[in-house]
Amino acid sequence: MRVLFVVSWYTAYDAEKLAAGVFHYEQAMALKKYCDTALFYPFDPSIPTDFHRAEERGLLTWRSRWTPGERLKNRMRAYRAFARVLREFKPDVIHAHVASSAGCLAVEMGKLYGIPVVITEHNAIELMGLESKKTYLRNRFAYHNSRENICVSEDSRSRLQALFPKERFRVIYNGIQNPADVPADGKQYAREGFINCCIVAAFYDKQIKGYQYLLPALQRLVREGLPILLHIVGGGTYLDDYQKLARELGIAESCVFYGQCDRVQVYSILRQMDFSISASILECSGVSVQEAMLLGKPLVVTKSGGANSLVSEETAIVVERESVEALADGMREMIAQRGRFDPERIAAYAYPRFEIDQVSRQYMELYRTML
Repeated sequence: MRVLFVVSWYTAYDAEKLAAGVFHYEQAMALKKYCDTALFYPFDPSIPTDFHRAEERGLLTWRSRWTPGERLKNRMRAYRAFARVLREFKPDVIHAHVASSAGCLAVEMGKLYGIPVVITEHNAIELMGLESKKTYLRNRFAYHNSRENICVSEDSRSRLQALFPKERFRVIYNGIQNPADVPADGKQYAREGFINCCIVAAFYDKQIKGYQYLLPALQRLVREGLPILLHIVGGGTYLDDYQKLARELGIAESCVFYGQCDRVQVYSILRQMDFSISASILECSGVSVQEAMLLGKPLVVTKSGGANSLVSEETAIVVERESVEALADGMREMIAQRGRFDPERIAAYAYPRFEIDQVSRQYMELYRTML
């Protein structure tokens, strides 16, 4: 069986480290155990030519150039590139990620070439622009013409089902690499004498990940005399802004900014933490939340939608979003009660839901049913 991933965002072709769409790559690689996989990114602003094909980190990858302001040309380039990919790879299944962009393109080409399409939706409802009739109809077209529609959280599934009552949605979580397969890097990250906590969230947007509430919440705990150290994992455009905010709040010495990290370093840091935090305003799912639970770490999670629907009372403390006070209270409660969270029970809860091979098997069963 051959499965072609078609993605709406991805890492630049010449990037040293995977940054965007890491879970697309990891899931495609994990599925290689059961079938042939390849990836097509039809909206790439980073390539210098109209079309690019290469073996990237062990995954056959095609890219089609996207240029701002060239809507019609971009579309035609994508169609031509897609047709070439289908001729060269001959997929049995097209697996598109996000309905409104890759999904629409995939179902159009799937209809033309007679190939079944499955769509996994990663967008938060609030960011989908469904208040626009045109956008709503584009999404409905994609969901209606795909063979299966997958959501990565129960919150996303229930909300999409309410918005598109005639379509069918099911949940398959994002696959997360098994910590047992990721060796530690041998470095010391946690500092003795401190309560070490961590947030893994890229600075691709200035608001969504909730740093504007988390850093002031940390300031409150520091001023109370709590020996807390926040480890911040993630790179991106707005990293400098929040490093500046930490200095302005007088908590720079209570924060460790790592920038963009690979999987080995992320897991190495998380393994040494007392707990993890998700401070997001909105999320469709929450890869960092899943990673923390697979490593047996309890969480403080805001009611961002997808992320808080992933956890249970045995794995996390859930607090209101967009609130400095709520985050401070949640972190304070976690510090006082973290002994009640059992790492083995947290990992046992997470493994069958999120571990990447468990997810791969669900997708293989889905593909076989479709065919």
